[in-house]
Amino acid sequence: MSFAPAISVEGLSKSFGAQRVLREVTFFVPKGETYCIIGGSGQGKSVLLKHVMRLLLPDRGTVRVDGEAIESLSGEDLSRVRKKMGMVFQESALFDSMTCLENVAFGLMMHRKDLSKREILDVAREKLRLVGLPRTVEEKSPSQISGGMKKRVGIARAIALSPEILLYDEPTTGLDPVLSASIDDLIGRMKGELGVTSLVITHDMSSAFRIADRILFLYGGEIRAAGTPEEIRQSPDPLLQQFIRGEIKGPIPVIPDERDLS
Repeated sequence: MSFAPAISVEGLSKSFGAQRVLREVTFFVPKGETYCIIGGSGQGKSVLLKHVMRLLLPDRGTVRVDGEAIESLSGEDLSRVRKKMGMVFQESALFDSMTCLENVAFGLMMHRKDLSKREILDVAREKLRLVGLPRTVEEKSPSQISGGMKKRVGIARAIALSPEILLYDEPTTGLDPVLSASIDDLIGRMKGELGVTSLVITHDMSSAFRIADRILFLYGGEIRAAGTPEEIRQSPDPLLQQFIRGEIKGPIPVIPDERDLS
């Protein structure tokens, strides 16, 4: 049995031309815990997530999943590690040409050749029930359901292959406070019922404080602060306090540098 962290990021650095986006980023996500990465637009959050997914390669540093350095993997080995991860996209990224049930079944159709179509659809229905969606949603297209329901379908699709790790990119963006809280509750349930490790990129501080075991504040491409939700609340760092309070006045400029990446 492996006792390695689910995700290890060590000395990760990335530049695009002259713009340094990530600078020696290091953190470790223990198995079964939920870590939130917070920070403003252009601070490197999405670039960091793309490295964890191995959509980008670092200039320096290493990303490990269950102890395996993923930048050195290719072919079947990379596919095997990626199957350990499920991705929940900011805009849900559902296929409008498919029903909600077909969207959830899509990954199973691609990767579970050992299952019949009927078995795959049964698994997809089970995942939709797990995220709290009624049977009436199954045959609807994504354009026929609400934003909150789309988020749930996206999570159902992400857990269809029973991943060990869930990666969330701004899961509550565009939702009202009540729907945001319901998605936070669902993220907590995925941790409790499935035992998954979660890495969540978010601007939503209410969400981060509700779901995180630990919060990392990414600023200028560096981990400027890290701690439990209570430690983050009590931090004396003026940059962090301005961010979590959403205040205009403070050391963080309201108009970002035009060179920043989103």
